[in-house]
Amino acid sequence: MVGGGRDRPGGAFAHVRQARFELRFQATKGRVWSRCDGPVPAASSAVLRDDRMFQRFASLAIFPGFVVALGAFAMHAPRWDFAGFVGAPQKTNESLILLASLALFYPVVAQLERWLPHRREWRRPQGDVRTDVLHLIFTGVAANALFAATLLGAFIAAGAWLAGRVGFPLWPLAWHPIAQLALAIVLAELGHYVYHRISHECAWVWPLHAAHHSAPRLYWLNATRFNILDLFLLLALQTLPLIVLGADRAAFLSYTVFAAVYGQLQHCNVALRTGPLDWIFSTPGLHRWHHSLESREGNHNYGAIVSVWDLLFRSFWRPWGREFAGPVGIASLPRFPAGYLGQQLSPFRWARIRRENAAVAVSPASGARASQSG
Repeated sequence: MVGGGRDRPGGAFAHVRQARFELRFQATKGRVWSRCDGPVPAASSAVLRDDRMFQRFASLAIFPGFVVALGAFAMHAPRWDFAGFVGAPQKTNESLILLASLALFYPVVAQLERWLPHRREWRRPQGDVRTDVLHLIFTGVAANALFAATLLGAFIAAGAWLAGRVGFPLWPLAWHPIAQLALAIVLAELGHYVYHRISHECAWVWPLHAAHHSAPRLYWLNATRFNILDLFLLLALQTLPLIVLGADRAAFLSYTVFAAVYGQLQHCNVALRTGPLDWIFSTPGLHRWHHSLESREGNHNYGAIVSVWDLLFRSFWRPWGREFAGPVGIASLPRFPAGYLGQQLSPFRWARIRRENAAVAVSPASGARASQSG
């Protein structure tokens, strides 16, 4: 090696480049493996070992670190005056705080997918990015506007009536903000769980929810892939217990920020080792099973943030000793509309969509399409 590469700090990395290593993280085994076209110098082996150890550490630390950072942000967010800082009307402050949380955390998740992917093939676009960007921009805004125009006033009135009947606020306003955030998550998750499970097990609700499961891969951006009516009903059931019990604006905003960001983490294509945290949080590893083509696997893990209701109602699915490695999507609807407008109109064209898919099936074992008789 010219210049005594082994003796210089950068020399070991030069050996790695010369040997043309390819480092890949295997989430299913939780380790890094290498492929090399030439002999492995001792210094390069040391670098490889260090990199392997670092990625193993990162796969363990990223999830709890992200959740702690997100929780701290959500807990302190109600204290900030973003509207005053940018000179906007005060009524826009909560929206600006929410946008700031998305601008801060979404790029972090996207970068983690590039650095430590769970499945490398999920990093490649599959004709889904444009649709998912449109969902991100429009679907949440439309669903929230629909909720505000229809049910929000009735929920607030119900909360005021209930507080008047019992004679005191039902929400524990004196609790520490982190305790109120935890309570809000658990209660909102009950509403989410009820609707989410119904949407899978009731044939007349499934057409609303099918768009979410039409994703050909799991990555951070398709967490917002929803039919507007589906998301509207989810929002209604999630927020009902918080509003009726009298959660104040601070607690409600903390929950909104946490939930809006955690969905991207739950769907992310990042190789994470969450271990016993699966029994507390609905982690990315658990949620991948929910998107399985196999209904016996997919009809589980309905939680959006925590696993408590899945555990209580026996819909928790975590096969011992293996990670999800199959295809995702809807086995009976491989030709589900891929465009944004088609997905929004899909509940109203359900019979036609089923007819178009009647002759095509997807083998859950292989993910390959096959002809279906009858």
